[in-house]
Amino acid sequence: MRPVRAVLFDLDHTLFDTERTERRALGCVARAAGVPLGPKALEAYRVVNTHVWGEYRAGRLTSKELRVLRFHLWLEKIGHDPAPARTLAPLYLDEFSSRGDLISGAAAAVRSVARLGVRMGVVTNGIDRVQRRRLGASDLKAVFPVVVTSERAGFTKPDPRIIEQALRRLRVEPDQAVYIGDDPQVDGLAANRASVFFVWFNPSRAAAETARGVTINHEIAHLREIRDLIRGR
Repeated sequence: MRPVRAVLFDLDHTLFDTERTERRALGCVARAAGVPLGPKALEAYRVVNTHVWGEYRAGRLTSKELRVLRFHLWLEKIGHDPAPARTLAPLYLDEFSSRGDLISGAAAAVRSVARLGVRMGVVTNGIDRVQRRRLGASDLKAVFPVVVTSERAGFTKPDPRIIEQALRRLRVEPDQAVYIGDDPQVDGLAANRASVFFVWFNPSRAAAETARGVTINHEIAHLREIRDLIRGR
């Protein structure tokens, strides 16, 4: 690997505290639907949301279909009429996209990496306007001149083409870049297939079996570790 010229980040669960944002946005939806948002209802939503995002990554759902279907399935799962799903979907997205909740230390870590003079980018499997609005709310928008979303790129991780698009826009070769993400089977595979150095952000110290079949070039538990890793390359 040549010296690092570009650093790419995943967003959800890597920089963004997605669970926090999700709880708050889902609370608004639950109140509008008259649904109590207890632990079981929250867990039911997460199960359904994981499923529909898997279908989206596999190309079996469009982003527009995903937005409504997750609420249709969620309401069914918790024993409520799914008819309001179409009106709940935009309410959720508006609330969700308005928040830039970051994982502790994320802002400082990102800015410290940017001060090294490397090129900065984001590659995310997300709805374009939602992810861009969240970045703006997080005050990190200016740090990332290149943002590639699956909705706009037309490819979802682990398809390597979404990372390759970011590399072209940053004008760097694969062996000059690092990609940091929390999901080996999505972020890691995409990086592996694009021949990009993959850093697994693993704050929970998940078991290595989670990354089976994926090459983990480096593993970190804290985002502050990234700066020293880049400086050492």
